[in-house]
Amino acid sequence: MDVFEGWREWVEPAFLLWRPGGDRYERPPYMTRTEKDKPHYTAEQEYAMMDEQVNESDGFDINFSLFRCVFNYHPAMFDTHQFVDEPETTEDFLIRLSQGSLDGYNLKNNTKFEFVKVVRANYHFSGAIMFLITFQVKDPYDGLIKHFQARVRHAEGIMLEYVFCRPEPGQKVECVGTVKTDVQKDLEKDAKRKQLEKDVEKDAKKQSLD
Repeated sequence: MDVFEGWREWVEPAFLLWRPGGDRYERPPYMTRTEKDKPHYTAEQEYAMMDEQVNESDGFDINFSLFRCVFNYHPAMFDTHQFVDEPETTEDFLIRLSQGSLDGYNLKNNTKFEFVKVVRANYHFSGAIMFLITFQVKDPYDGLIKHFQARVRHAEGIMLEYVFCRPEPGQKVECVGTVKTDVQKDLEKDAKRKQLEKDVEKDAKKQSLD
């Protein structure tokens, strides 16, 4: 197997791009923390916090309000036209990516999860742009809202790759994805199959005794 096979599923390590006061530093529009906020963190402390959050959440859940430094991970701003032309918004774009990811997941796993809305999205550059999207789905099994995650690699007009889609790890609810009637039918079929196997085995033993 090629050592680089599946590299798109690897978690991109966090790294520092610019620190406040540096020659190339530009304050990004999503940044809310200022030099007046306390406690004051050093660039090294901010890097440690970013690295921890990236590793713990695979880059999907990062609290950007902690940082004044600029890292390789960024949050997508829903009400902008950051990745699209007007009148479409970044949120519209993320909805399309989420829905496409979920469609592929449902097809592969024979499930019927319904897309609800995008919760948050981060991104980093990866040849193209790698989006890490968290979104809500409705589970037809119990009607409850649950969280999914999708990693999508995109370059406008060049490529669109759905890297993976999955239920968000660590949820306290089970993601089933099929209606209860379907589950019940499957259980009944399985019970009938097992009973038939027992009957066949019983008949075989009876014939051997005769």
